[in-house]
Amino acid sequence: MTITKQNNLNWYQQIFAIIAGACLVGVMWRARGSHGFGAKWGMFAVAFVFVLFIYALYGRRRKMNFEMMPLCAVFAALTAGGWGTLNSQMNGYLSSSANFIGEEAYRYIEISEYSGLAIMLLLGFGWLPLFAICFASLFSKKKYEFKDFLVYVGAYYITVIISNFTVSHLILEVINPEAVEACAEGLRDAGHDISPMNAFITELGSAAWAKKIPFCRNYFTSVKVVSSAVGALTSILTVAIVIKDKFTAIFAFFINLACAIAITVADIPLILDSDRGFFAGVKTPTFLNGCEWSTWEFFTGFILGLLVMIIIAFLPKQYTDAEELFTYTPLLKSKRFSAIYNGILTMFFSFVVILVRAFSFRLNESILDNETFEIVLTVVLSAALFYPVFKFTRKNILNSEFNKPIEMTPQEFSMKVLPIYLLIVFIVYFLFGSPSFSNLVLFSKIFYNNEFFIQLNSGVLFEPLFMIISFIIFNISYKIIFKKKREN
Repeated sequence: MTITKQNNLNWYQQIFAIIAGACLVGVMWRARGSHGFGAKWGMFAVAFVFVLFIYALYGRRRKMNFEMMPLCAVFAALTAGGWGTLNSQMNGYLSSSANFIGEEAYRYIEISEYSGLAIMLLLGFGWLPLFAICFASLFSKKKYEFKDFLVYVGAYYITVIISNFTVSHLILEVINPEAVEACAEGLRDAGHDISPMNAFITELGSAAWAKKIPFCRNYFTSVKVVSSAVGALTSILTVAIVIKDKFTAIFAFFINLACAIAITVADIPLILDSDRGFFAGVKTPTFLNGCEWSTWEFFTGFILGLLVMIIIAFLPKQYTDAEELFTYTPLLKSKRFSAIYNGILTMFFSFVVILVRAFSFRLNESILDNETFEIVLTVVLSAALFYPVFKFTRKNILNSEFNKPIEMTPQEFSMKVLPIYLLIVFIVYFLFGSPSFSNLVLFSKIFYNNEFFIQLNSGVLFEPLFMIISFIIFNISYKIIFKKKREN
């Protein structure tokens, strides 16, 4: 299918695209932090929806085929880690997160707030390294073969493994020596006469083992965070030197940097009310009471979406303009393998399993709170939808001239499906599960006299209010962008 050239977004559209991107990722990242969407499943959803948005805006480019949509999302899910006790360290204190023998409360030690700043920046920089490269390559003119993906993914994981058992311990000793010594004390208290580094190597970085020992969880998590950041830098250098794609390497570096800034800046609500640190003496505003964590999640996504969209807006037009007169080319050469890949990953997993799992888990949370029920419901609903989805995809790729899972270009498909996908996420998040349902009930009270300010000041409404406002702003901006496109 031949596609004609389409002009790049003008300044008017770019502004609304930046606003829409920030609101979209903010809403999705907060949803990601809730039951049903959580952890690696949630990062898949965040990345997939953001890629749909990018395809809707810039999808008339040869590299933006259907297969790259879930691949970007899978890479985002693979490297998603954990926070541990890291996100409170900029307040100048470190929690033991486990009791010393004979003590009934966690012990806290004073550390440098700059140690906390450094570890948060490293956490963000190493959070989405494989996604950053895969996403950046969508705009690159370099043709990627299967071996190229293996090269930079392999470089990342090899570096992470080596760093976990070597250099990351030395880096952590420089960044936060108090945390290393505290871990050594915790190990001695638990009867382990070994260094923190030897403990990590002996237990292969087991988080379950570390959680039982004072200050050990922080040490193990910090080592992994440093290793991931080192791996992120190595994979970027691999793309630049080995694959010889400097554009993707530079773009990916700035995406990782944007993630580092987003996670760190959004962490501010979590470090207030301390007598030490960057905001010593600053009290948490009443409207944030009880929702500091969800606020951090929302603004992490919001700032990340904002920064990445700004970076894209400043890319040279040769990397964002539609490519003139080209034929749709799938990533995979084999039609049969393409049918299997797209049927399972692009269509079934991305559009069925992710949403069905979130619905099942949050519905269960509302009515039964039984783990077996949520798993069984997810399996039953997914199994019921698998055959029709896979059959439809297979038919389009093998038995028609489409050579793709649906009779649309990736851009046309993304433009139509994105608002629907986001609406489903929004409905599932607000109407099922806890605490969103109870918040929505409370939200209805704002229409009574003076109740709005009472509820807002209590901290109950701040997070759902931002979610609803961002959802509305995204949809308005989205319609403005594509109305302007049609006029052009």
